[in-house]
Amino acid sequence: MSDHYYRGIDTPSGEPELPLPLEPKLRESSGYIPSEGLMAAVDVALLLGQPLLLTGDPGTGKTTLARAVADKLFPGRYLEMQVKSTTSRTDLLYRIDELARFRDSQTGHTKRLLDYAEFQPLGLAILRACGPGAPLYDRAGRQKLSGTDRSLSEVFGGDLPARDLQVGDLLNNPPDWTKPERYVVLIDEIDKAPRDTPNDLLEEFERMNFAIPELGVKVQPPKEAPRPVVIVTSNSEKSLPDAFLRRCAFHNIAFPTDKELRQIIERRLGIEITADSPRLERMLKLFAALREPGRLLKPPSTSELLSLLHLMKDHQASNWPDKVIQYLSVIVKQPEDQRNAAATIDAWKADQ
Repeated sequence: MSDHYYRGIDTPSGEPELPLPLEPKLRESSGYIPSEGLMAAVDVALLLGQPLLLTGDPGTGKTTLARAVADKLFPGRYLEMQVKSTTSRTDLLYRIDELARFRDSQTGHTKRLLDYAEFQPLGLAILRACGPGAPLYDRAGRQKLSGTDRSLSEVFGGDLPARDLQVGDLLNNPPDWTKPERYVVLIDEIDKAPRDTPNDLLEEFERMNFAIPELGVKVQPPKEAPRPVVIVTSNSEKSLPDAFLRRCAFHNIAFPTDKELRQIIERRLGIEITADSPRLERMLKLFAALREPGRLLKPPSTSELLSLLHLMKDHQASNWPDKVIQYLSVIVKQPEDQRNAAATIDAWKADQ
């Protein structure tokens, strides 16, 4: 009898009892193991106040680093942005909901223009770094905006304060925000964005300020303001502009060494590799074979190995090598690789 959850017409009716998925566990930062080079790169970014650009094979921990840094150094202050093929500079900083504004204008329920603004991760981190009492400037950044300027009533409402406008006025000054705060911001997969997007972020990355033309304001953090910790990842699907690279610290996360891989397996899955775990040693030998140059078009990543080991760890039967073929979809993602991987696994099974 097949032990699959789904067996076609022979499948029992009813929802099966499934274990918790592995993916959320892999995203946890508690077991993250940085290399010496990566720790040094984080230091450079922190000390210079530069964004840290990370490259490396998928599944090597680029995305998880940002949360690990936040959890250890700046608890509770983490923001992230998943870049898409349409992401622009503005999308990382703020957005104005023009559709809602148009809809309200048709029904006569007009609001302040500020009520249609939604700050995005990088923009919000810059605002929080300023502190609520930092002054707001005109869009050119030349003079402070005053509450006596009635031309801003459409933006901030008719009852403007009789003082210089402050950054806190943009966020209605939430009660938990009383001083400048340093946030960690993840900008994930910047290479997905249009090529102009990195070029459009040069001033924001260098000076950590930005203008909001729709509101007629510019946010300029004071010199003593803490700079957000910006971590940018790239899968190197396309090159990034030199001017953008010049403003970033950089580190390529190399594929882990054998020692590092064993530490990752132990931390992430709770599986200790000892002399008493010959089966796990054999799995690592297969993984190394599948990653040999020219073997597969897309060699399996660290995260895919963890997924395979997670599936295999509860199989104690003598036919466990056959399960590797059953779970081939975890580590093989190309049609040509399916045949090559199966041949490699057959050779591995015969080499006892």
